[in-house]
Amino acid sequence: MEYNTLQYIIAMLKAYNINTVVASPGTRNSCFNYMVQEDSFFECYSVLDERSAAYVATGLAYEKQKPVVITCTGATASRNYLSALTEAYYRKIPIIALTFLDDNTNRFNIMPQYIDRSVSQNDVKALSVQLGEINNNEDISRCLTYLNAALSKAVYNNEPVHIDSVSNFEFDRVKKPLPSVWKTEYLNENFEISPNELKNKNIAIFIGSHKKFTQDEEDNISKFAEKNGIPVLCDNTSNYYGQNKIMVAQIATMKRLNIFPDLIIDIGEISGEYSFVSCFKKAKIWRISELCKFANRNNRPLEKLFCCSELTFFKKLLDLNLEKSYYFNQLAELLQDIKILELPLCNSLISMELSKHLPKNSSLHIAILNSLRNSNFFEFDKSIYINCNVGGFGIDGAVSTLVGQSLANINKKCFGVIGDTAFFYDMNILGNKHIKNNLRLIVVNNQKSVEFRLNSHTCQQNIQDKTDFLIAAAGHNKGGAKGWAESCGFRYMSANTRESFLGQIEEFCHCECDKPILFEVFTTTEDEQKGLDLMVYTNRNQIEEGFINVYKGVRKIIK
Repeated sequence: MEYNTLQYIIAMLKAYNINTVVASPGTRNSCFNYMVQEDSFFECYSVLDERSAAYVATGLAYEKQKPVVITCTGATASRNYLSALTEAYYRKIPIIALTFLDDNTNRFNIMPQYIDRSVSQNDVKALSVQLGEINNNEDISRCLTYLNAALSKAVYNNEPVHIDSVSNFEFDRVKKPLPSVWKTEYLNENFEISPNELKNKNIAIFIGSHKKFTQDEEDNISKFAEKNGIPVLCDNTSNYYGQNKIMVAQIATMKRLNIFPDLIIDIGEISGEYSFVSCFKKAKIWRISELCKFANRNNRPLEKLFCCSELTFFKKLLDLNLEKSYYFNQLAELLQDIKILELPLCNSLISMELSKHLPKNSSLHIAILNSLRNSNFFEFDKSIYINCNVGGFGIDGAVSTLVGQSLANINKKCFGVIGDTAFFYDMNILGNKHIKNNLRLIVVNNQKSVEFRLNSHTCQQNIQDKTDFLIAAAGHNKGGAKGWAESCGFRYMSANTRESFLGQIEEFCHCECDKPILFEVFTTTEDEQKGLDLMVYTNRNQIEEGFINVYKGVRKIIK
């Protein structure tokens, strides 16, 4: 690559105006020391003993009221920083401990000067990041994200941080131009925004998974979006039911998004709707975080971080006199001709029917991946609160989480859609004595983890016929869930044809029953694949050359 890791570190220190360095001599940090001593931007001090060096930096940072870099070689040198870093942590003094390692060593390699710095005491740093070699654009994006996360915490939160970097010994690069970098600007609740910053831009709001909005929060987002013609891009876990809502899966998967946002106002947490990435690829990003926590999506540059509540942010933006945009109308027009053809018995059909039949004021818990993906093709009634365990995004706990929700209000119907692998993983909770009759669960049983037949990472290798044994774990629990469900006091329902499912979905959703209900729906790999294809390809006006289809059984480029 044109630039190495050290050049990005130097460029980022300059971007954040961090120019004071206390350096101890050593081999691993020698190139960094040479680069800063030869650059008039930096004010450098040499201290032989690392323990003293870190305390000197503490004094400098306290008096200057700005971050100071300390740097040393590998081996035990960095251990001598711990006393001063502990002092800095408790006094909120922004020390940046820049240590270096030999990327060829590890804890299993019997080589000198290896120190494992992957773990350290909680009270010596607010954040620790490790930087690797730069070999491609993904490495650059990751490096800049890590550096922004660490340096912004030192600059804006006045906390010590640790950056552990690979060594570079390319001294000839000292006089070469530094790479272009991005930095995040932090703004508090007294921020000012000029209307010119938003002029002639396609602006969108993106909401990841989100707790229940208060009425005031949703009203202000709605008013801002409607007043200015701004789309609010969501998945179902966003739980936004205000004006100008656009489902990300509909615009980015069912349709081919071709009018990209210039600026995205980002709120909420993790989104399990992977297609959101396409919405971010050309946009500047502003993020709102009441806790002032740095985070970005897909390692995209984060231009501004607003350290205030979402309510404060949108109330202030409502006062701006912006020229109304037609961006929302353009996206909404793309969605007007969405067609749903006759679907086979599959997760897509289940999601579609639930969106029609779920009772108002109920809740819906969706398991990750295939169930979540399909649910995002459809909108649900605004009285229905939808969630998914997207935090850890793992197989465990979907049924137990649903049970917990059902216990919180026994007068509220709580529904779940969970695949067979996730269900059998967490099936023991069905025997819990606290479960009431407000719990209603659909188990989508395809006798295997069908996700591995739809997942690009496994299917692109063209090994579909060999996934069943270990990858998709086919063949377990051959008798299905009936015996276990009934033994736990559940009413059991089942369907293995489209007609049978359609004939029972209304009863499942609305009947009065003195027992919890488990509805086992048996699908096939072929029908699951066909269902996704019908949802996606029926609604494309065109397939652009080079579009990577992430849903086909074999990942390929459509020509």
